[in-house]
Amino acid sequence: MIVKNEEDWIENALESVRSVVDEIILADTGSTDRTLERAQRFSPKVLHYKWTDSFAEARNFSLAEARHPWILVLDADECIAAQDLPQIQSAVKRGADGYNLIQRNYVSGNQIVGWAPNTGQYREGKSYPGFLDNPLIRLFRNHPDIRFRGAVHEIVDPTRLRSNLRFDSIPVVLHHYGKVRGAERVASKQQLYLDLGLKKIQQDGSNPKAHFDLGIQYQELNRHAEAVGCFEKTFEMSRMPVALLYAGISEKLRGRYDRALELLERTKKLGLNTFEVHLELGNVLLALNHPTEALSEYKLCLDFQSGNPIAEFNVGLALRKMGNLADAMVHYRKALQLDPTFRTAALELAMLQATTGQHSEAARLLQSLIEREPDYREARLTLAKTYIQSNQCKEALAALRPTSSEDAVARSLIGAALLQQGDIDEAQAHLEWAIKHDRSLIDARINLSQIYLQKGDLGKAERFRLSANASMLGLSQ
Repeated sequence: MIVKNEEDWIENALESVRSVVDEIILADTGSTDRTLERAQRFSPKVLHYKWTDSFAEARNFSLAEARHPWILVLDADECIAAQDLPQIQSAVKRGADGYNLIQRNYVSGNQIVGWAPNTGQYREGKSYPGFLDNPLIRLFRNHPDIRFRGAVHEIVDPTRLRSNLRFDSIPVVLHHYGKVRGAERVASKQQLYLDLGLKKIQQDGSNPKAHFDLGIQYQELNRHAEAVGCFEKTFEMSRMPVALLYAGISEKLRGRYDRALELLERTKKLGLNTFEVHLELGNVLLALNHPTEALSEYKLCLDFQSGNPIAEFNVGLALRKMGNLADAMVHYRKALQLDPTFRTAALELAMLQATTGQHSEAARLLQSLIEREPDYREARLTLAKTYIQSNQCKEALAALRPTSSEDAVARSLIGAALLQQGDIDEAQAHLEWAIKHDRSLIDARINLSQIYLQKGDLGKAERFRLSANASMLGLSQ
């Protein structure tokens, strides 16, 4: 195990495997916290390793110190469930030289290629709505030829080892929490991986995987133009259609929908017929205002994964855009049943409920969403709008109280609620502040027109009414 400042995770990792290992070797690359102190009770062999910007070199340094016939490699933010340990004990008695295990990367969001909903099979993952699975060789014989490669995303690659070495797979899950450890930690890791990825390109620019891995890092950092360049280079070198899929995703995320559609169609023609290809095609078609074609792609997604909440939700999005609100709500509800933490589905369902006059149902759903995420701005604003629509101005003001005084949309809603309860002067002050800071707020213009009408200033009332109409028609003001 390689470690550096893992005091919050190290004990869980080591405790999970202590019953099946004879020796624990830690390669510490410069911890300044209590990592090694907390690991002491497991009596590890601690190696102090000077970091060389290569995860593979650090791994291989620790492998060289192993003295037992088999090696299990674990990260400090991973663990193995007790129910899977007997499979490890059984595997080392068989004839293979090593085994792929399943690295299960828990994530908070579900709009990620390869995402799968959590079925609750493992207690270790119960707090997370879904994950990405990635097979990795992490259990293997203590053989000098079996070593890691790659400065970043390091792996044991059988294609670059002696052909007489035999590898198999066992359904043992490595529960990995690296992507759910806090935004600051994740961002720091992503930047490190980017730096190492750039170094890897300098050292091995002829390796298409190096370009692909670098593209992933750019994509995770929302640097999509650079990501597209990496993915296109990968395809040029390898002809792997999955590289075009990722390029299409980055083009979509930077708003280049026609180019994204072209790449995704090429991906499909090259034979990559997967859930992700159809999902992204649907997303791009919906963005291009082709909801019927998008709906067809989303339904194909459900053929691949009938219980996928993203596909159910996106079917709902297409139906809503086609004007079928009742069926859209059915699919939003299905998405929420499959993933109760799916906040976008909850928000969209609440908005449709409010639109169709189901104000109390919308308010309940939004309140539960805000209880889970008090800082979820869109939910709080939607709740305030729902209360205003049902003439509950006091409740609307209470919902808006935690919002920033610099939030123009919130100030516009505060003005609307105050107008509703008859505080015209205060309402006017909030609405005028909102318009000054965000001239696109049509409702604020309409409400100001009403205020000036009540005050007898017909000229200003008419100007705000006309400017509101112009905004709705998309005309310049």
